[in-house]
Amino acid sequence: AIDPARAPVGSLAYIRPTLAADFALPLQTIESGLLALQSEGYAMVMNGGDRAEDKTWCERRLLARIHRYSRERRRQRARPVSPAAYMRFLFQWHGLDQPAAELEQALGLLEGWSAPVACWEQALLATRCAEYAPQRLDEQILSGLITWFRPDLPGRGLQQVIAATPITFVPRRHAALWRHAGRTPNQAPAAAEPGASARVVLRALQEHGAMFSTDLEQRSGLLQAQLEQAVAELVAHGLVTADAFSPLRWLIRPVAEKRRHEKRSRGRHGSRPNGLLGRWSLTSPLVETSECDLFPGQAAMAVICAALLRRYGVVFRAVLERESLLPPWRHLLRYLRRMEDRGEVHGGRFVEGFSGEQFALPEAVGLLRNVANEPLRCEQRVISATDPLNLGGIITPGVKTPATLGNRILLLDGIAAAHLRGNELEILGPPGTVDHSEAERRLQVVRAIGYRGANR
Repeated sequence: AIDPARAPVGSLAYIRPTLAADFALPLQTIESGLLALQSEGYAMVMNGGDRAEDKTWCERRLLARIHRYSRERRRQRARPVSPAAYMRFLFQWHGLDQPAAELEQALGLLEGWSAPVACWEQALLATRCAEYAPQRLDEQILSGLITWFRPDLPGRGLQQVIAATPITFVPRRHAALWRHAGRTPNQAPAAAEPGASARVVLRALQEHGAMFSTDLEQRSGLLQAQLEQAVAELVAHGLVTADAFSPLRWLIRPVAEKRRHEKRSRGRHGSRPNGLLGRWSLTSPLVETSECDLFPGQAAMAVICAALLRRYGVVFRAVLERESLLPPWRHLLRYLRRMEDRGEVHGGRFVEGFSGEQFALPEAVGLLRNVANEPLRCEQRVISATDPLNLGGIITPGVKTPATLGNRILLLDGIAAAHLRGNELEILGPPGTVDHSEAERRLQVVRAIGYRGANR
């Protein structure tokens, strides 16, 4: 037998002297045999290091079994909470109870989410930011950190009103993969063609590249009102984007307010102003893709899964029902399992009442348990129906509220108690759960002072 203590330091692993002693073989033979088994895929190094003695070897199938048992034990330790507790967790996760996030954090929570133009600032960003400033959003886009685009989704209908046109904010470096994420193989483009004025603007952008609104007005020969209509039509088709949000902000303003602004500006500057400020450019065309090209690699899955985990804290199939820019769940599930294997997320049963696998960020697990243990405080919150937290009828029982412009929901401790669809108020909870006049006041006051004021 060979004494392991007499082996030269730095030349042997802990297990190799044991094997040499068991088989009465030279250490060099054991070394060669382990390397040969590794090349065949039979043996694996469990923990590597720079020094040979730091390596521990194991049979591949046994290591997979150990890993599977460890994963199952970790999953069994997860304690599920009720759907209502998960909804209260989401409100704290997004900071809707006490808005304190920076704009960058709010945009990170909403990366890849699609919502109408008119809802983004008041209904989504301002409700999550402590001090929201529209100029800050323009700076984020002008600096090249983020961009917006009109998603190209199957079966989409072109909106006649620019305010209802859905757009998505994403980091500029991830724009290409988000635009391809929700597409299906050989998806046909929208059937409707732009109008005559829109085609003139489109041709000017194709010939001269990105152009400011003033230059675009001169090149196209259109009147300002015609230019605005043409640009709005191109935005609805998803053919153009801008290097700021201010042009969209101008397009959704009421006509009377635009005219008052122009009169005031004309008096100060002595010339006719153009409210459609900003530089417009064409969005890169999407090529037809096959099934094998839709999900090219792990980089795209990493970006999408990271965005979903930031948005929901706990990700499972049901919570993604209203997501529009996602690949099929089977592709996400495969990568989420890899993230669990790497220790980046926890797997288990975190929200009761839903089948399938669930994955949570480590920091979300503790907050979820704390929220579930807190007593109910009868808190009422108003959210837009276009908010990603509009999960009534999906996570919590009840009717679904269509995610259209103008619809709003009153939540009582995470459960939808009333909603406003158009001008019709409907109480969703049991009689006496919420006062009708109070619900109407909270839901109607949003129109005048914004969502944050209504929640206060």
